Amino acid sequence: MKGPITFAPMLIDHYAILGLPPSASVSEIKSAYRSMARQHHPDLNPQDPGAIDRFRAIHTAYQTLTHPSLKQAYLEKRWYAQHQHQSLQSKALSFEQLLKQLVELERFVATLDPHRMDRNGLHQHLLQCIELLKQVNIDSFSQQQEIESSLQLIVACSEPLTFVQAKSIHERLYPWLNKLDRSELLSIAWLTKKKNQETWQRWTPWIVFALTTLITVWIWKSA
Repeated sequence: MKGPITFAPMLIDHYAILGLPPSASVSEIKSAYRSMARQHHPDLNPQDPGAIDRFRAIHTAYQTLTHPSLKQAYLEKRWYAQHQHQSLQSKALSFEQLLKQLVELERFVATLDPHRMDRNGLHQHLLQCIELLKQVNIDSFSQQQEIESSLQLIVACSEPLTFVQAKSIHERLYPWLNKLDRSELLSIAWLTKKKNQETWQRWTPWIVFALTTLITVWIWKSA
């Protein structure tokens, strides 16, 4: 029998994006950022549609590697990914690529056996998708629609998760949809139903045990 389906993380290699080794100092990071930011700034590359994504990735890498707490959290994730022999994303992921990945992920999750899937891996994968979405600037109506589609796909993919995991996804998505004035897309009806189902499943063995005990005692006293 095969093991649980796992989900590869999309951890960004911020050092590779800045063209630096992991041993780079803060001054080297700042120097690389200034150079690459000038080179890939969208205003200086108006005919290059990928410049915005590259510039955004460069800026995120700089912020992450120069902010102590962000860098510490990132290094821990990076160490874990390397320990698990997982590859790092060394290039900027465009919004279109992310949306395509979410469409494929939603279709893939729909085919999985919920009893054998890697819920923790899916949960972390969706959290990373949300982090990547935070880098997107809403500058057109069509892009707003695409972002709404992305958020709806994330909600759909979160349905197999546990109540606690799904709730954490919803909490991170709500500010987005509230900002887009589409918070009604995050209906919590199925989330409430999931909580009730998990509660019932947790108590079912104890209820069965109690009923069995009562029936046994009744039969014993009636004998």
